[in-house]
Amino acid sequence: MVYSVLPGCGCQGLPTWGGSWGGQKCTWDGRALHRPRPLCCSTHAGGWRRDGTLAGEGVIWPMRAFKWAAWRFVLQTVRASGAVRVSAGGLHCTAPSVSMLKNCGRKLLLSLLGATFTCLMVLVVDQQRKLVVLEVFPAEGSEPGSPSVVAVEGSSPPAAVEQVRPDQEAQQTFSTYFNQLTRVRRDVEQVPPQHDQRSTKPPVEEITPKDVFIAVKTTKKFHRSRMDLLMDTWISRNKEQTFIFTDGEDEELQKRTANVISTNCSAAHSRQALSCKMAVEYDKFIESSMKWFCHVDDDNYVNIRTLVKLLSRYLHTNDVYIGKPSLDRPIQATERISENKMRPVNFWFATGGAGFCISRGLALKMSPWASGGHFMNTAEKIRLPDDCTIGYIIESVLGVPLVRSNLFHSHLENLQQVHQSEIQNQVTLSYGMFENKRNSILMKGAFSVDDDPSRFRSIHCLLYPDTPWCPRSNAY
Repeated sequence: MVYSVLPGCGCQGLPTWGGSWGGQKCTWDGRALHRPRPLCCSTHAGGWRRDGTLAGEGVIWPMRAFKWAAWRFVLQTVRASGAVRVSAGGLHCTAPSVSMLKNCGRKLLLSLLGATFTCLMVLVVDQQRKLVVLEVFPAEGSEPGSPSVVAVEGSSPPAAVEQVRPDQEAQQTFSTYFNQLTRVRRDVEQVPPQHDQRSTKPPVEEITPKDVFIAVKTTKKFHRSRMDLLMDTWISRNKEQTFIFTDGEDEELQKRTANVISTNCSAAHSRQALSCKMAVEYDKFIESSMKWFCHVDDDNYVNIRTLVKLLSRYLHTNDVYIGKPSLDRPIQATERISENKMRPVNFWFATGGAGFCISRGLALKMSPWASGGHFMNTAEKIRLPDDCTIGYIIESVLGVPLVRSNLFHSHLENLQQVHQSEIQNQVTLSYGMFENKRNSILMKGAFSVDDDPSRFRSIHCLLYPDTPWCPRSNAY
């Protein structure tokens, strides 16, 4: 049994070659059968003669149910397999054996299945890539103070994102599935731009600077070079709610503020020493009655007005962890379950170098892993520094996603990208070295770069021009 694909064939059955069926004339030119109908395929019982002509009777099946696009794919696949040849009369099977027909059909079936499977996998993988938690302020219609989660390109989704997908999604039709993909892409395109973080929406909760516990981590060797600068600038206007955590006694610093706390931790910049100070910070905040805990380093300038405005968009009783990650992907760590058993974990964390804030409601839930010395044990469990341990407790253990905000800045980023016109809208700023170059805000300020290398004094005069030591000129 062999096949012949002929152009112009239209008869459904022929008793002999050259006959007719239903008034349709069938002509034979010695090489191929011609009909005035669309493309069809015929089966010939007689096979091929040695001279290349057809022999015997045949039955012809019209292929009107197939679209030309589908036939084109089929013919290209079969032709590529070597099972057909092209002549002036049409496409003709070259193999007269049944085994070749089976082999040809098998290849065609595998090709179709492979193409279908590949398309489905591309769709699934593409969706998995397009999830990451990004939140600026609560979305319209969400619970007041609760962070809203949207999907954007860039990373794998945390567990909190996956629960918004219905369990019945696998049972939806392709049409519904593609409609859903369209809606997701449309939602991504409608993510508000960065400056919408400064929108004039009414606050969810009225708070004042006195509701914010600001912890500044430092070490004794930086008291003169760093802490004196902070005391002259932003801390001078926020002494009551700013607490300095250090590793050495300093009478001069204590004269300037009563909120100097000696942690009795090591002065080394090690994982254990950093975690020790963070543990003291956490315990002191829990002892207070303040609504928000915010941690910064001694190379940060804190804009209290913008910070309060940001936090007022959330309820302090809700689970809120807000800051800026220093990595473009979740950190991967190993969690020690027992002496001989470990498991991999990955989570986002806000870098302490830019500062981060935690609501009181969330801080209380952290207590089993953070209070009374437990923080040190937790840090040792994953063998990571203090800010990473905070992210581990909140994201990995408690399942609360990080609320990402680009209003926090550390010396690990290029600070010259912050435009002078945007300074007053930032929550934290920093200074230091970036790629072996001086890294600070690029601005025309009240002081020269030589007199003010951190640019903190110029920034402070920009925000508070009534400061006594600020020049009276408004040129900047």
